[in-house]
Amino acid sequence: MKRVAAWCLSSLALVPAYSFAAGGTVVCGAVHFIRAQGTELRNTVISLRNLDLVNPTTVERITIRNTPGDVVHDSGPATNEDHPLNTDFTPGLNITVVPPGASYYIGTNHIWPEGVIPPKNDQDISATGQAMSATVQFSKEGKPALFVVGATSRTRERFGLGAERARDSSQCTQVKSRDDD
Repeated sequence: MKRVAAWCLSSLALVPAYSFAAGGTVVCGAVHFIRAQGTELRNTVISLRNLDLVNPTTVERITIRNTPGDVVHDSGPATNEDHPLNTDFTPGLNITVVPPGASYYIGTNHIWPEGVIPPKNDQDISATGQAMSATVQFSKEGKPALFVVGATSRTRERFGLGAERARDSSQCTQVKSRDDD
């Protein structure tokens, strides 16, 4: 029994600490609303960059909260609700697992393709998309620092080809828990 315990302990010493599954949480600013008498859509694109060239990353959950803090979107394996597909690709791109070296993205226009945040409890909450937060929770083998989340807000024409009129970056912050180093 002592030999088995000693072998188990010695084998742990040979494995780098970062090789175990780890994860993280990143929160970004986000927007999603219609403006300019209904002719423009202001939305956010969440970028998911896996800088790890060996290990994939799983996007466990994306939670979006509106201005008052209400959850207006929640998807991913941790919720049992699939992430929406990125329909900029044919067929639609599933962003759940980001392969090594890949850079995926999902826009609020993929989450709410009709252009507005749907009503909640029969109340119009579309105006509450002017100052939101998007929380991305992920897990991966290897170093969690090699998964980078970003956000870009853009304004596009709602009709026709949807020409882009403006673009800017949103702040993203890694959230640490008690369990983090």
